[in-house]
Amino acid sequence: MDKVSYKKSLNSAKFQVIKKALTIISCESFTPHLEILFFTYFNSVVIPNYLRKLHPTQMLIVLQHQFYNLKIFEDRFSVGLSFCGKQEQVTVPFFAIGKFYDKISGDVLIFDKISIDSDKEYKSEKYTENSSNDSIISIGQLRDK
Repeated sequence: MDKVSYKKSLNSAKFQVIKKALTIISCESFTPHLEILFFTYFNSVVIPNYLRKLHPTQMLIVLQHQFYNLKIFEDRFSVGLSFCGKQEQVTVPFFAIGKFYDKISGDVLIFDKISIDSDKEYKSEKYTENSSNDSIISIGQLRDK
């Protein structure tokens, strides 16, 4: 019998809570105040190259007044935000989230820092969004050499 992975199960449940909260926000007409900290070093995180250079390990985004085009998928979310007056689309797989803080309710979900292997396990056939991350080299590519 396989060993029970409590951390993995707990994280999975937390991701469902986040997914539900984001789904409600995308359908309702109220102003949330969310802070989402995510790890940027995963290849499946889609952000512009200049933001990845500014935030090579983690990044905090705030969903409050000025966000648009919030889309929730089974394994990730995508949102439009403004950075230095320029509108950009950001896509974050749920497993890349490190902290989710709802400032209105005061609820916080904190996740353990996960390994690069989680990015390799990311198996979404529906994940077809193009990014300008052609110059990004994954750690796995460096290990193979």
